[in-house]
Amino acid sequence: MSKEVYKELLTVMQKRGGRYAGMDIPEFYEMVEELFTPEEAEVNNVMPRGPFTSKDLAEGMGGDEDEVKEILESMANKGLCMAMKMGETQHYMSARFMPGILEFQFMSGETTDRDKRLAKLIHAYEKACDSAEDPAQTTFPTSRVITVDRTVDAENTVHTYDQVQTYIDKYEPIAVTTCFCRHAAALRGEDTHGMPNDVCMQFGLSAQFAIERRAGRKLTKEEARDVLNKAEEAGLIHMSQNVTEDIGFL
Repeated sequence: MSKEVYKELLTVMQKRGGRYAGMDIPEFYEMVEELFTPEEAEVNNVMPRGPFTSKDLAEGMGGDEDEVKEILESMANKGLCMAMKMGETQHYMSARFMPGILEFQFMSGETTDRDKRLAKLIHAYEKACDSAEDPAQTTFPTSRVITVDRTVDAENTVHTYDQVQTYIDKYEPIAVTTCFCRHAAALRGEDTHGMPNDVCMQFGLSAQFAIERRAGRKLTKEEARDVLNKAEEAGLIHMSQNVTEDIGFL
């Protein structure tokens, strides 16, 4: 059953889209077998789009709610899905590989043997995908650089790029976590050139998830501005999802 469930996981993740969605190569299966138990993969494969409760999923699977909830909680704690409270009810939500699961693995800044193993497996998968993929097929980037007080003309439409400051004013809660890119590189033994690690921020429901599940630190508005200043002083560039509203991270 385990091999079949990981084959199905490949199809599911491809449908979710995003960067490194899924490629039928050995590196993919080596990575997902480390990330997901067969039971977690089975639950992942039947998750609907959008938020859902453990009761919703158990009914859809024809399973026991307590058992399904236990698996969902394990997955959320491992960064394999998102979890957030909506009112008094616990909801869960499926995640793409990127942005999502591959980054969630390193947000907590842990350095266990499994973290080091995952960093190498994920990097090997990403490199294999990059080598096999036709660059011309990538038509829509998932992230964008945020400039301040600038406009650009794209296909006869003017898009105003928001000031980074406005995200801090807009969202509550705000969290900061370990930079997953630099931390993953450090786990692989690479030089991160002394760049600060605690500069990746999450907003709204993404921040709630980071605080509750991925060792994120809740920030005040002033502390969030200090994080921006630290990033600027280090010469880092602010990037976020390539969407017009409701960003989850910066």
